[in-house]
Amino acid sequence: MPVLMVGRDRPTQRALALGGVGDVALLGGSEAAFTAGLVSFLTGHVAWIIALRRRPGGGRLRSRPALAALQTGAFGVLNAYLWKRTGQDRIPVVAYSTALLAMSLTALDCGPPKTAAGGALFLVSDALLALEKFGDVHLPAHEGLIMATYASAQALLAG
Repeated sequence: MPVLMVGRDRPTQRALALGGVGDVALLGGSEAAFTAGLVSFLTGHVAWIIALRRRPGGGRLRSRPALAALQTGAFGVLNAYLWKRTGQDRIPVVAYSTALLAMSLTALDCGPPKTAAGGALFLVSDALLALEKFGDVHLPAHEGLIMATYASAQALLAG
């Protein structure tokens, strides 16, 4: 992510840096490392919301709220599926996924199509991660899919 920071505004750099901290935290295998990564990415989503809101444009969702249906529906289905599987992590996972949805909807509302795609890809990346960690779903090349969607999301959000 550091290469994406070059030439970007400070709010975008902060969001990318928090993603980088989360990446490093998730390299650890412990629950503490997972929690640190979750907190870093949650804070990163808030930073993305701030960064995206400062960019010109916006208002797409106010004029066409139906655009949010797919992402909001995916959020509901995923959280319903994971509800019994997340155990003691249930509340942090719901809080995190709510921040993720807010960031994705902000990207849809505030940016050009590539920014909206970045927000949607972040949802896909984290859904794959959650399904692997809590739902015992393992797709072929799962790790590669997660990294491809995540890195693409960060690049598209950064602009």
